Amino acid sequence: MKWGGIVLLLGAGTALGFYKAYGFQKRTSDIIMLQNAFRLLETEIFYTLTPVPVAMEVLEQKLPQPIQQFFHQVWLAMEEEQLPVYRAWERGVAFLEQSTFCGAAELGAVRSFGLSLGEGDLPAQQKNFQLLQQRLQYALEEAEQQRYQQGRLWQYMGFCVSAAVAILLC
Repeated sequence: MKWGGIVLLLGAGTALGFYKAYGFQKRTSDIIMLQNAFRLLETEIFYTLTPVPVAMEVLEQKLPQPIQQFFHQVWLAMEEEQLPVYRAWERGVAFLEQSTFCGAAELGAVRSFGLSLGEGDLPAQQKNFQLLQQRLQYALEEAEQQRYQQGRLWQYMGFCVSAAVAILLC
């Protein structure tokens, strides 16, 4: 019975450490998905001259989950509820906060981008897209550094802390 508890304790601690490390890995992949999604949005708006709500609907079919759901939420809020773009965008960002591992830096970049989406002329919009891509790239570099440093730390600490607790309990 005692050995079973030790094994469960070690397994739970190790699993917790690996889950935290997975969060760092998933954050980097979520940022890359955001970068790709906004490149597609930029292409739809500037090169095919698609209006923003229609571009959201088109992108919804081309993107993986949960980014697909983000654009669907924004599109629904704009089309069915007739919300302004920035309010619909805020609803989508709230969804991203709950359904992805994105951090404050990338969510802040996406949130501030939504305040200016659809406002101004095309050159101003292109500058906003470039600024968003730069901010997401910076967040990606930071996330990769954290993944490398803190991801390994959590993996080792999960096992080591649970092993130390198991030794103390014996």
